[in-house]
Amino acid sequence: MPLPALRRLILMAPGTLALVSGTTARAEIPPPVEAMIREAARSGDQSTVDAVVKIAKLTNPGDTAAIDILASSLLAARPPFIPPSVEAIVREAARAGDSAVTAPVVRAAKATNPQQADAIETLAMGLLTAEQEKARQEREQRLASLRYLQGWKGQGQAGFGLTSGNTEEMSAVIGLSVKKEGLQSRHKFEALADYLRTNDLTTREKFGASYSLDWLLRQGFYVYGVVGWERDRFAGYSRRFTESFGIGLRAIDGESMTLDLDAGPALRQTAFTDNSASSDIGARASLNYKWVLSSSMNFTELASVISAEGRMTLTATSAFTSKITKALSGRLSFNVQSESNRADGAKPTDTATRATLVYEF
Repeated sequence: MPLPALRRLILMAPGTLALVSGTTARAEIPPPVEAMIREAARSGDQSTVDAVVKIAKLTNPGDTAAIDILASSLLAARPPFIPPSVEAIVREAARAGDSAVTAPVVRAAKATNPQQADAIETLAMGLLTAEQEKARQEREQRLASLRYLQGWKGQGQAGFGLTSGNTEEMSAVIGLSVKKEGLQSRHKFEALADYLRTNDLTTREKFGASYSLDWLLRQGFYVYGVVGWERDRFAGYSRRFTESFGIGLRAIDGESMTLDLDAGPALRQTAFTDNSASSDIGARASLNYKWVLSSSMNFTELASVISAEGRMTLTATSAFTSKITKALSGRLSFNVQSESNRADGAKPTDTATRATLVYEF
């Protein structure tokens, strides 16, 4: 009988072992001895099994071959032994469902238990996968149960500045962003007011608001629709409406990094400060990038470009946000807005560096 089949016979029929060597011979391991070997093998620890097997063979010299085969078969059927204290630490780390939390614990466990490195890695991956699947199912159930007015989260940001002396300057920026993520859709509303007054002259006065809806498809794709309103007399327009729809893709969807890209046709209606107006058809593209640097800090990049009838608008905002408390954060951002073919002949590009406080609700 082949050795694998012999091992299966051992595991299936405790107390009886058939040894085949030319002619069939029968050797029985006394049940108490077999039970002792099986109990030792449950630990998966080779040294423990070796000690028990040595005693068993001394007390049962006629069954030494059967004892060796039984012990090796039982050990082969089990994964390598992981010390209970190490296993407990790995299990506790995996409960977070976050590989960034689990990875350093696994590295330390493997470094202190090199002989069990593969078993520790297998254990951690299995536990982490199970926790992530459990979290995914719970998240889907929670999102599916939300009504329209439920599940909204938001951020309010505010920054103020005052300078006196040779230059009198006052600045203020107030913003609001609320969003909701559903099982098949994402909603987002944003509003911003940016004001700057220098030496009794208003030098920046910008207002804007937008609403976007993403309808989620498979494999990271989504269909989007966005409408926006802006007012920026220093950029050459007293009001501007933009409507766009198209298709997008979540190109990166990791635990610490996400990237959304989308593009589609756009409509734009603009009332310029020189009393002229236009209604144009064009195209729009945007990106939304987020990188979680640590549990308390992240970097974001929001950018969009709209081109219509020879006029192009580029907007980009880079920001670092760092938590101060659970609900309060500090944000340092840099904004660039470029308007080609401005009606007033002013410089095409404006930039703004802001330090604001952000409150999450």
